[in-house]
Amino acid sequence: MQIRPDDLVVGFPAKQIRKLLRQSVDSLSARHAKKILGINSEQAIQLLKSLERKGYLKRHPALPNSEQRWKRTVKGGALANALFSKPVSRQSTEKTMSEFLDRVGKVNSNSYFLYRVQKAVVFGSFLSDAPFIGDLDIAVDLCPGENDPRKHSELIRARANEAIICGRGFSNFVEAFQFAEQEVIMFLKSRSRILQLTRCDDGVLNIADSRVIFESPEKYPVVPMNSVPMRQVRRSKKPKGCPF
Repeated sequence: MQIRPDDLVVGFPAKQIRKLLRQSVDSLSARHAKKILGINSEQAIQLLKSLERKGYLKRHPALPNSEQRWKRTVKGGALANALFSKPVSRQSTEKTMSEFLDRVGKVNSNSYFLYRVQKAVVFGSFLSDAPFIGDLDIAVDLCPGENDPRKHSELIRARANEAIICGRGFSNFVEAFQFAEQEVIMFLKSRSRILQLTRCDDGVLNIADSRVIFESPEKYPVVPMNSVPMRQVRRSKKPKGCPF
């Protein structure tokens, strides 16, 4: 999404609305709006309803007599992830895409990574004729590189345990279990300022023009995650050469 810091969204600075939408994916309430924007309860409810009418939010089914809550839509997620950075030239963006595709090849050929890139799809402003681009939006489809579901889960647990030994902290089991997948995402992004990655199944490709820029000729296995409890390990001092 291309947006400037001084743009207004439903009458408020885009930067503040972005901060509000980042508070929660599926449980935004008037309390969040009051805290972020410094408005009263009635104004907060009206703001959230305005964001709903504009397509940034949708009403979250609430229990009787409970606080009204909203969920982010795909459009709302795009605003939450928007960058307020200077546009870059198309030539520079094409170079970033080429480097991204090189990293895709490295992921798929390196046995260290526990996931493979099956597909990459570009969407957003890159597909326009504009000479300058705000973000390079790419959706990726990842799948496990291991055929055996149980072995795949064991490898994931072992990778998370390695990270813990190296001093990395996880707030919960889900975060630890997703670490191997996040390793791939972080490697693909490579700290690029303009490259924005999302998943092919998050809904954005249903509403945006898109183009497939990579599709693996290999049939990587699609293995469901087996949530085997992760063995707890005691943290130790970070060893020399630790990659985390």
